[in-house]
Amino acid sequence: MESNPDLLAAHAAALQRWQRPCTGFASGNDPRTSDRALLGLTYGGLAHAAGHAWLNAGRRLIDKTYVAMLWHVQDLTALRTVSPERVAARLDGFITTTIRPRWDDLPTLGSDDGPALAATWVERMARECFGSVHSELAASRLLFYLLPMLPVFNLSAGHVKALAQLGDAPASTGYRAYAHTAMAAYRRVDAGLRQLPLPATTDGAGDPLIAGLLADTDWWPRRVFDCYLRACVDQRTGAPDPFACDDAGNPVAA
Repeated sequence: MESNPDLLAAHAAALQRWQRPCTGFASGNDPRTSDRALLGLTYGGLAHAAGHAWLNAGRRLIDKTYVAMLWHVQDLTALRTVSPERVAARLDGFITTTIRPRWDDLPTLGSDDGPALAATWVERMARECFGSVHSELAASRLLFYLLPMLPVFNLSAGHVKALAQLGDAPASTGYRAYAHTAMAAYRRVDAGLRQLPLPATTDGAGDPLIAGLLADTDWWPRRVFDCYLRACVDQRTGAPDPFACDDAGNPVAA
């Protein structure tokens, strides 16, 4: 199959995020803010807890610092209605009551059950961890890293606009309709995405947990697809970031 130049450019952007720290966090040199590190801190932390009776020596299962880092990486720093500390505290309960009972089933969910569960959990996390149904944007970003085996798609006004420009406008507002449309668009380019090399083979990543995750799930193709959608939207200098949120966690108008 002939290579798609837009997918190649998206792959290069995703690979840069995989390897390099987020320049918008602190000094811009914190290695924990690369995608590679964030997966290890979020999903890796959850996998470690699952292997130790879901205990973390009295600490939060996902530290508030990691939530704050993710907010910078995902351009959600305008969110003021709930702090990273409160999200981390509420996340403990969400993990215990929602994720833990289904943990062993997640890697084997089918093509229908996976998207349905992902949408349900984005909606539930928005209410329980962020306190608002309007926070599906933030919930999708957190679940994208926390549960990379689930087919979650990052949500924002920019992502919705990109799908519309590709001829795939969601039928209604909200994460569930958006994800249904995003999945259809993703499947059309899936073959091209899967031809692209995994970062574990291009940057020498040595963590067996993360290497196994990349080999066994479609997280990396979905990450490249996310960059592909971002490149579809022109971002004017001085204009609000269409992939960000406002102080209440709502999408910024694109």
